[in-house]
Amino acid sequence: MFSLSSQSPEFLSGIHAAPKQVHSHRQGNTDARLARPDSELDRPETQARLLYIEDNLVNQLLVEELTAMRPAWRLELAGDGAQGLNRAASYLPDLILLDLELPDMNGFQVLQALRASAATAHIPCIALSANAMPEDLRRAKAAGFSDYWTKPVDFKAFHAGLDQFLAELAQRAECIKPAASPGS
Repeated sequence: MFSLSSQSPEFLSGIHAAPKQVHSHRQGNTDARLARPDSELDRPETQARLLYIEDNLVNQLLVEELTAMRPAWRLELAGDGAQGLNRAASYLPDLILLDLELPDMNGFQVLQALRASAATAHIPCIALSANAMPEDLRRAKAAGFSDYWTKPVDFKAFHAGLDQFLAELAQRAECIKPAASPGS
């Protein structure tokens, strides 16, 4: 489990900053301590969209803070499997981070439901779990997860994973751009 006491002073100073009364990307959450400034809501639509389905508020906060360090990403949060499925269908993220232990269903059930919908079947999903035994990783890969990241979250590995996925996303976008017309 993630522990705030083990984090650097720089990370902790960001968490303990004065609360801001602003809108949050958290689904159904109006807690000012956990919200993002309005200026971050005005980000361009060219950002990659990330959905994190996680019921633990500390883990949500951690991923929110880590993602804020990567302005190319726009993060949305969902607190359980049902909210996650609804949010995935409406938000159509480029990537989903999915906790495997949710209160209403497990991550494998969420993944199965995502794959059963034409609107969300193509979205890559990464399992993010404290279960880190080799069998857990094999099971997740066999179920169709694109990758398996473990908790506690390794900050550098998390950022490297997001950066790598973003580079792959940009490369795919380059491949599907229409060719320039002659004479242009």
